Amino acid sequence: MKLSRDGNRLTGTWSGAFGVVQPVSGTWRDGYVELSFTGSWPKGRPGTPGNVTLTFAGWIADDTGRARVREYNP
Repeated sequence: MKLSRDGNRLTGTWSGAFGVVQPVSGTWRDGYVELSFTGSWPKGRPGTPGNVTLTFAGWIADDTGRARVREYNP
């Protein structure tokens, strides 16, 4: 994941299990981060293959972070 911050706005890309070079957007508020991105749930994994939207919300402090992940299948 590569992110850039402009004030409270976060933008960037990520690559992983749900796709390559997927756009990421989010917000930053005094170390509290909310990120959202879409991808594709692959065949062969538990669940129904198809498009997904993932949201991360949590705190970043120094070089550590804690977050919750929520998945949405439209």
